[in-house]
This record gives sequence, C-alpha cells and structure tokens, in this order.
Amino acid sequence: MRYLQVQNILKKILDFYVKSSIHVALSVLSLAKISLLAAGSSGNILLLIFIFFGALSAYNFIKFYPLFTTQKLDLNNRLIFMLTLMGLLSCLITFFFLPYRAIIFVALGFVFVLGYAIPLGSKFSNWRNRKGWKLYLVVLSWICLTVGLPLASKSYFDPLLFIKLGVLQGIYILVAILPFEIGDMISDEISLQTLPQRYGVRRVKRIGFVLLGLGLLFSIYAFGLDSRITRSSIFIFVLLGGCLWKSHPKQSVYYSRFWVESFPIFWYLLFYYF
Repeated sequence: MRYLQVQNILKKILDFYVKSSIHVALSVLSLAKISLLAAGSSGNILLLIFIFFGALSAYNFIKFYPLFTTQKLDLNNRLIFMLTLMGLLSCLITFFFLPYRAIIFVALGFVFVLGYAIPLGSKFSNWRNRKGWKLYLVVLSWICLTVGLPLASKSYFDPLLFIKLGVLQGIYILVAILPFEIGDMISDEISLQTLPQRYGVRRVKRIGFVLLGLGLLFSIYAFGLDSRITRSSIFIFVLLGGCLWKSHPKQSVYYSRFWVESFPIFWYLLFYYF
C-alpha cells in the first residue's frame, strides 16, 4: 500500500515536470549550451536564465493559451500558470541584459510563438493549424533559441558557425519531432496535414532515417570526424533513429514527451564530457 502511494506521488511529480514544460525547457537549454561550447564559450548566467524561462513560457503559452483565457483552472494548471508568470518575469528582467544582435533572434522567436498560438484575426486560424506549417514553425523557433540567440550573444557573431550549427540542429529537431507527430497522428486534425498524415508512418520513418544520415555526413564535413560535436552527434543520431523506428500511433505519451525530449540533455553531457 505504501509502495503504491509513493508510486502515485512520483507519477504526479513526473506529470507536472513534463506538463509544465520544465523538461522541454531543459532540452532547449542543452542545445543552446552545445552551440555555446562549439563557439568556445560557456555563456553567462543571465543568458541561460533567459533561454530556459523563454522556452518554458513559450511552450506553456502555446499549450495553455486557450485554457488560460476561457476556462477555470484546477490546482495543477494554476501552478503551471504561476510558473509561467514567474518565467515571463525572469525573461523580462534578463532581456535588458541581452546584446542588440541577440534581440533580433528573440523577436523572430516571439513572432513564431505568437503566430503558432494566436489566430491572426477573426477570419484566420493560427499558423499551427495551416496545412504543413506546424513542423517548420517548431524548427525555426527552436533554432532562434538554441543557435541564433547563443551565438548572437557573443562579442563576435560567426555567420559560418551559425549556418553549420543551424543545419545540424535543424535536422536533429526536425527528425525529433517525427515521433511526436506519429504519436499524435490519430488525435491531430486532418487539416494539419502532418507528415505522417500525408505520407504514412512507414514512409515518414524512412525520411527521418535519410535525414539523420545526411545530418551525420554534414557534421563530418563541417566539423570533422574527430570533433567532439561529431562524435556526440553520432551517438545521439543513432539513438534518435532507434526511437523513430520504434514509434507508433498508440505509443505512451511519455515515449516522446519524456524520453525523446531527453536526448538534447544527453547530447550536451556527451559533448561536454567526451
């Protein structure tokens, strides 16, 4: 009996950790740290706070905007709402310490988030509900936070490194979204025209495998086979490929939202220590 009580408490903690976007914010921060390390920097604490809470607030805004504005909130959602407000306040404070170049990427990410969540007038749906837009909006908004903002915060912005990291992380993010889309293909509206809805699960997996292979070849070409980023990328891309292969429409919600979302954290640890 006591074991079941402990198990129930741990499940509630895990549910809150995932649902409140703390986990995905750590994933975004991990990719940003990879970009900083690739640029020979560790990043200042204010930048890292902005990236973490920016990702947390953006994801909660996208997920809970209709709920926050139209319904009464239960205790769990009230806690998430308070956490989101704290995140927005942290972003507001740290925003004024960002370099001017970095603000360009913040503004771009902000536009993507608004377009993703809020209808553009009474006659329009949000960008997320437009045919085929969902995937590209997520990739672009992540790259703004994980590559553009970290590199633009340095004293010298390296456009070549931005392109290299943008392509590598862009391929990773795009493929990492596929297990989510496969898991959501039954519940997603047909009008979204996600890749699994348009091409089927088997073909989407093949597309993902090809992209992962191209990503590894690009990493070897751009950074060299013996570089830390390529060595760590090989492990993570193979791991992601295995998870993509095992993905199916009836998979557990934790399969993508916890395990697949954990890969950027593992990638950062591999890159940092090995």
